[in-house]
Amino acid sequence: MVETVYEQGYLHGQIELSPFVDDSAGEFLDPSGDLDRLNSAGMAVIDTETTGLAGGTGTYPFIIGVGFWSHQTFIVRQYLLRDFCEEPAQLAAVSDDLACASSLLTYNGKSFDIPLLKTRYRINRMTLPFGDIPHLDLLHPCRRIYKDHFESFNLSTLEALVVGFERTDDVPSYLIPSIYFDFLQNRNAELLIPILNHNRDDIVSLYLLLQETSRRISLALNNAVNDDLLYLSLGRELYKSRKFDQAEIMLSRMKTEFMPDNHLEETMMLKALTARKSKNWDSARQIWNDMINSPAFGFYPHIELAKYYEHRINDPRSALELTNTAINILELERELSSGDKYREKLSLLKKRQLRLLKKIDSKNKGAGEN
Repeated sequence: MVETVYEQGYLHGQIELSPFVDDSAGEFLDPSGDLDRLNSAGMAVIDTETTGLAGGTGTYPFIIGVGFWSHQTFIVRQYLLRDFCEEPAQLAAVSDDLACASSLLTYNGKSFDIPLLKTRYRINRMTLPFGDIPHLDLLHPCRRIYKDHFESFNLSTLEALVVGFERTDDVPSYLIPSIYFDFLQNRNAELLIPILNHNRDDIVSLYLLLQETSRRISLALNNAVNDDLLYLSLGRELYKSRKFDQAEIMLSRMKTEFMPDNHLEETMMLKALTARKSKNWDSARQIWNDMINSPAFGFYPHIELAKYYEHRINDPRSALELTNTAINILELERELSSGDKYREKLSLLKKRQLRLLKKIDSKNKGAGEN
């Protein structure tokens, strides 16, 4: 076992190591609600180095790294198989470290590390140490939160762009299994030092990625960050969670003047949907009017405004004008839609058109009788 101890305040990249993770980010990092709170004091960070990526009974985690807080220090313990016969002792030692853990933190661990460890414990007929422990796989929330920020979601990419940690002389992941097999043949322990360093950096970077991402989310919740793409991501997540009022507030903090067209269009559509769900009709009407000036939205804003004038304002004439415009736009877009979709949309618009004509006629007759 190799143990490395980090004092609170240790600078890893541009971030100081801290045992405090902001709880307010929990709903975005773990929408399932399995984690009652982001209790870093009881969190165990797990990362493995394996003999291959195939999984199954033939794949061994020859290094199991565990990171956790103890008395204001962050401890990383790495359990190394010097030979495969040591696996029961390795797994037992990991179980001891996880005995008091209240949650797990991994990166792609739900798909790889944890299923692999479960297999090894079962093969050795040993009790799983993490069967009922809540598990936060940070890969998935990072994909949602940083969806518009980055193109790659490798841990090495995010540790550089979010944590500010740049590795030097790091061993490429694809070489790790072959280096370990060389060690088994030659028994040259120096071969394993770069792999141990790689695994240790993964664990510290992963914890700090959680710490920094939580901090950024907390700032956004308090309108204290200049990151429109983060507001967009959080607004999107709040909308998916049906927290429409909160989503509307989050999206209102965005400054869209210099936003790229693709993000601007999604923002306007999301603002329109949240305003409609929140029944904030004045805001929705303004957004739909703004959308009419952009060809990117097709006939959508015309129909939404037609519904608004028909059902909210009782102005069928304005609703009919917007419906007629929507029909014209649909005709122009005919080549972009399949025949079935075009006919379905046109049928709905024609029904609305006919209904509005009847309403206008009835209104005219009523006015004539008076």
